[in-house]
Amino acid sequence: MDMGIAGKWALVCGASKGLGYGCAWALAREGSNVLIVARGAEALEAAAGKIRAQAPSGAQVQTVATDITTEAGRAQVLAARSDFDILVTNAGGPPPGDYREWDRESWMKALDANMLTPIELMKATIDGMVERKFGRIVNITSNSV
Repeated sequence: MDMGIAGKWALVCGASKGLGYGCAWALAREGSNVLIVARGAEALEAAAGKIRAQAPSGAQVQTVATDITTEAGRAQVLAARSDFDILVTNAGGPPPGDYREWDRESWMKALDANMLTPIELMKATIDGMVERKFGRIVNITSNSV
């Protein structure tokens, strides 16, 4: 099935494994170019290699190893590329446990990763999507949130 996304640029967060990797792989398989982000450079490059090996010729895979939940990390990604047609935010949540035992710092870290970071990325990409008259945003978060 042609999803109409060949040649589009996608930003996929948390893409070195799990759901993020699966999203990046599926997008590249459909002919989208992907910029994948994760904190661990080694795992990210391994994921990029697997995606490149399976993507149609011409699909580009770029990587930025950074913590997307930080302002500096987001700036690093947006300096590499900012013209995304597809945004997939993906973040893990706080560790499992009784939420009544979480302190303020734990709550703030979870909110920052799973709500504020996606909002900042949407703010940074949505105007370009509107200008190009094409855009897709998918937010993935942890079930513990």
